[in-house]
Amino acid sequence: MKIHLLSLCALLTAAGAAEADPRIIFIDPAAPEAAAVRQAGEAASARVATRLITELTAALGAGGPEKAVDVCHTRALPLTKEPLPGLPQVTAVKRTSLRLRNPANAPDPAEQAALDRIAALVADGKPAPALLIQKIETTGTAAPEWRLYRSFGIQPACLACHGTTESQSSSLRALLRERYPQDAATGYAVGDWRGLVRVTVRIP
Repeated sequence: MKIHLLSLCALLTAAGAAEADPRIIFIDPAAPEAAAVRQAGEAASARVATRLITELTAALGAGGPEKAVDVCHTRALPLTKEPLPGLPQVTAVKRTSLRLRNPANAPDPAEQAALDRIAALVADGKPAPALLIQKIETTGTAAPEWRLYRSFGIQPACLACHGTTESQSSSLRALLRERYPQDAATGYAVGDWRGLVRVTVRIP
């Protein structure tokens, strides 16, 4: 996987600022203390990914990239936030990236630290890790917040809406400009690292 060169300078400038926060601790996903977070987080992220892929695949088949953009615009956030039966310990799920299409997916400081951590690895020619786990210390007597991050990349079907603008039809480009005026999520190639699914898990 690789990261787009246009975003490299910006991410290297920002890298380390959020991660330097002593409250944000990265935990080895194989550590025993992370076992419950990993189990719930992997199950939740897989279920959400299946929801999104199912709807987008159906949209592409029914109406091509334009229909997929409409579905993404109206359904992606609601699908991500739908309850997950059988996983009451999962309190939130979100998708985020260094190159946003929807500004509603902008990272918070802890998510930025996770994105920067992976981006630095990718920029160094290393593969994006499949999982990251964070423990975020809180003030007072509140329990720490636990998060699992699952990387996702660009698949062949993604190129219809996330590939080069030159490969897109004029109608698709116009629709993307209308729906996402600040869109920064084009120019990818198959295998590129796209971003993260973040799952917040409550540990008793």
